[in-house]
Amino acid sequence: MLMKTTPRIAIYGRHSTSMQTATSSADQAASCMRLVDYLDGKVIATYLDPEQSGYRRDRAGLKNLLRDVEDGRVDIVVCEALDRLARDAEDVAWLGKKLAYHRIALHTVSEGHVDEIKFAVAGLLGAIFLKHLIDKTVRGMEAAVLAGRFAGGRAYGFKRVIRLDARGEPIRGLLEIDAPQADIVRRIYTEFAAGQSSIQIAKGLNEDGIPGPRGGQWNASTIRGDPKKAVGILNNPLYVGRLVWGGVASGGVIRTARPANAAIASAINPNGSRWPFRTCAL
Repeated sequence: MLMKTTPRIAIYGRHSTSMQTATSSADQAASCMRLVDYLDGKVIATYLDPEQSGYRRDRAGLKNLLRDVEDGRVDIVVCEALDRLARDAEDVAWLGKKLAYHRIALHTVSEGHVDEIKFAVAGLLGAIFLKHLIDKTVRGMEAAVLAGRFAGGRAYGFKRVIRLDARGEPIRGLLEIDAPQADIVRRIYTEFAAGQSSIQIAKGLNEDGIPGPRGGQWNASTIRGDPKKAVGILNNPLYVGRLVWGGVASGGVIRTARPANAAIASAINPNGSRWPFRTCAL
């Protein structure tokens, strides 16, 4: 008589943002234990990806899970819902094929046993969710720009201001001048106006031990940037109080900073010119 083999189960948990509790991924794993008992299996490992987007394949927990799947250490994968593993339609299909190839079953608390049909439906729902998420994000960024706030990434010479609105929600896109960095911006423009090249300016900053925007050394491309994309210290319109929205995708829509943010332009560009800094007198 053949002995019944206890299935080896791997649990996976993921949550997207710090707005969720720090134990969200661990809580998901705990909620999977009842399903593990139902499957009469043994948990051989738990893989967690806290504060990780479901649209990324390079999550450490997911990579470790798939490594053990490929090494034949797992019989069943258990998670709270399929969207914990992946949200993008292509990634859902990719995971479905990988698990099927290695003859690994997937069970979730929400969907039960996930077969080919459920994989297909999850991929479709993930694509719809992604579209809505992108639309919502773009609307929020555009609203911030129209209100005179910054919707981009890190901007050298500025630091983000944390303020709450009347509902206690953070007001995104508020900047204030970082005085030491603003002095470096002025130095770069002064030296450029005096005829120094981007290479010479970068060399001087490095010789003086001044860290670059990312903490490392300065290089010419960081200073020179690209005029068409409005990037780089010498081509950033933010230094003259202008916000450019959709510059890469649609050619650029310029929004002039609100009066409340006029200090941004006046502190780094004292003459108040509305033109890019490279073309104005210092």
